[in-house]
Formats: sequence, C-alpha cells, structure tokens
Amino acid sequence: MGLRFDPMGGGQFKQELQKILEVEKQPIKALEQKKQVQDAKMKLFQDFKGRFTGLDKALSEVSDLKKFRELKAEMGDGSALVDVSLNKDVAQPGSYQLEVMQLAAKSSMISNGVKDPNEKNLGMGYVVFDTPNGSTEIFVDENNSSLSGIANMINANAEAPVRAAVIKDATDPETPFKLIVSSKKDGEGDQVAFPEFYFMDGAEDFYIDDDHDAQNAKIKVDDFPVEQSSNDIGDFLPGVNLKLKQAKPGMPFTLKISEDTKKMSTKIKGVIEEVNKVLEFINKQNQIDDKSDTKSTFAGDTGLQSIEFRLRNLLHEGFGVLEPGSEEYRIVHLNSLGIEFNKSGAITFSEDKFNAYLEKDYEGTTQAISGELGFSNQLRSVLAGYTRGGNGLLALRENSLKERIKGIDTQIARAQQTYDRKAQALTDKFARMQSSLSQMQQQQAAVSAIGSGGGGGNMIQQLMGG
Repeated sequence: MGLRFDPMGGGQFKQELQKILEVEKQPIKALEQKKQVQDAKMKLFQDFKGRFTGLDKALSEVSDLKKFRELKAEMGDGSALVDVSLNKDVAQPGSYQLEVMQLAAKSSMISNGVKDPNEKNLGMGYVVFDTPNGSTEIFVDENNSSLSGIANMINANAEAPVRAAVIKDATDPETPFKLIVSSKKDGEGDQVAFPEFYFMDGAEDFYIDDDHDAQNAKIKVDDFPVEQSSNDIGDFLPGVNLKLKQAKPGMPFTLKISEDTKKMSTKIKGVIEEVNKVLEFINKQNQIDDKSDTKSTFAGDTGLQSIEFRLRNLLHEGFGVLEPGSEEYRIVHLNSLGIEFNKSGAITFSEDKFNAYLEKDYEGTTQAISGELGFSNQLRSVLAGYTRGGNGLLALRENSLKERIKGIDTQIARAQQTYDRKAQALTDKFARMQSSLSQMQQQQAAVSAIGSGGGGGNMIQQLMGG
C-alpha cells in the first residue's frame, strides 16, 4: 500500500487561512465599532452646537435697542408717487403731509433725423456743451462723422457732462434716426446748454431740432414749498430717503412713520423658536427606554441638564426697566409679553399679546427685551459660558470627543499594523506548507507509477525480472 496524505489544496489552504485571519481581525472590528459610536455621538453633538449658532444669530437681531427697533412708512395713495426707504437708526416716528408739484429733469436735446445712423456723411466739426463750471468741446473727424460715431465719441469722453444715444423715430420714415443728448445729472444746478453744432463739408445737415432745460423737483412739506436737485433725495428728513416717481399737483398725501411692531414681534418669535430647538434636543436625549442606545447619545448628560436649567430659570425671571424721567426700575416678566411655557415644557409666543403690550408700553417692552438688563443680554451672557471658544462647555466637550476619536484611530492603526504582520507571516507559512505538500504528492504519484507499471508492466517488477 503506497503512502497516502490527507490532501489539502484546491482552495482548502486558502479557506483555513481566511478563518485564522478573521479571528485575528476581531480586535480591529471591535475598535471600528467603538469609533462608529463616537462618530455618531460627534454628529449628534454638532447638531446640538449648530442650534446654539442659530440662537446666537437670532439674538443678535435684538441685542440692542437699535437693532431690535423697526420702522415702517405708510403713504396710502402716495405710494404711486413716491418710494420711501428708512434708516431706522436715525429716522423718528412722525407724520408729514407731502405734495409732489414737479419732478426734477435733465437738460436734453434732440437732433434732426438722418436716413442711416452709420453713414459717415455729416462732415467734420465740433460738439460743444456749456455748463456752469465751463465748456466741453469734442472734435469729430471724418472717421466718426456718422450719427453713431458722434454718440460714441461723446460717451467715450469721461469729462463730458452728458450721455448720447441714437434712437429711431417712426414718425419720419425717410429720416428716422436721431441723436438724443442728455445731461448726466438732474436739476438746475447741472444745467447744460447745447449751442449749435459746427460741422463743415457734410453731405447732410446736422443741427439741434429741439431742447429742454433742466429743472428742480418741487415738493410741498406740510404746505411749505421746497426744491430738490434730484428725484432721488437722500435724507429728505433725518433718516428718510425719497425717490420721486410722479408729480401730482393738488393731490397731497400723508407720510406716516411709525414702529413696525409686526417685524419686531417676528424677531422675538425667531428667538423663541431657536430656544425651543435647544430645549427640544435636550428633552429628546432624556427620552430613553429599554431599546435606547445610550452609548451614542447624551442621555443623562449633566452638562445638558445644566443648560436646560439655566435657560428655563432665566425665562421665568423678571427684567429691569428704567422708568422715564427717573432712576427707578420696575420689573417686566416675559409672560406679560406673551412668552410662556406650555404643559409639554416648550415655550409659546403670542404675537397678538406681544404687539398689544408693545403698543401700550413701547419703551418698557424694548428695554425688557434689548435693554442693558434685558432678556437678550442676559441670555447671551448665559450662552457665553457654553459657546465661548477655548474654555466654553461646548468647546471642551467637542475637544474631548475629538481626542477620544483620535485615540481610537491611533489604536486602530496600531492594531492594523499588528494584523498585517501576522497576516503576512501566516500567509508565508501556509504557502511553504502547500509547496511541501505539493512536492510530497508529486513524489507519491511517481512512486505509484513505478509500482503499477503501465503498458509495458510495472517498473519495479521489470527490475526484479518478473
């Protein structure tokens, strides 16, 4: 009976090697799972941190009395005649009667018509513009002696007080193209005079057909006439900018500037929404059951509980409001302004209640929200202990999570190096075993072939003379 080996190969060596390597890889997998937990916790933390960013942004809108304040301009039918913009830091509430008597206008002229605006047949000459500050003279040569060429030369001159354009006038189909020249600024102070054009040797006549003088805007304010050099009037009243659109003599209207309580209440609503987002996050972390994975959440976290306590406690406090004309303070509570907790622990905000209190006690309301001792400043002071860079609670917690993840990454890298060395050693060992087995199997096959003969008889039998 010949030598027999338990045959391995045909993939069996590889399968056995994979089983051993899988066992060796378990420590790495355990570390990777541990890192996944910390990554999930970091993602959750970034969500929490982002809520503070949103809250800080909302608070910045009410951080002082100027930022909190909003104004609106009401004009009724006057909105068809005038656009109004307000600088809320300067403008003051008030009511004014306005009447737009006349719009400001520019100096302008229009030339006679020509058949082709690009044909160079107007000859050579000068275009001259007279202003209160002097004259501007533009020489037109033969290469630019078309209507379009003259317009281009005027517009290319940065010192020219005017702009030029070629238009088409269908009232004269034979010579429809004309040159319009207008001053760059409205008002009588920038009046431009257009002397006759001086052109020679032209195949066509070129002259000023009509012109208009500049004029100032005329407005009545509380029945007093005033003039303005432009239709865009900055600081017409302190912090009040007007843009005149249409003149309507005999049609006065009332411009009323007042506090925009709707916009102000929207800002407070935004703050309350952001506070609720923070409280919602904390509340959700504390809602656990037997299926909750507390390893990747902040359940029972004392830092979060501290934040919740400080926020809720602050919202129950009263805020000092200085009485006008005295040094005495009175206390305003947020529930008087429509800011209260509901049964579920979230904060509710009644815009109607807030607006009513704001209209009744504007100074007291704005001080309670944005004053030196107000809700906004006190809340920002509380949040600073958490959001401050470097040693704030959120920064310390974030750095702790980052260090923990970094430490796990280091452990994974080391475990991977150990695994790679073992894998290489085991692979080399199994390769040598497989090579040795293959040689033994080849030797066995050779011995069997000698023993069995084949065709011409067994080789051993032949040697024995059988």
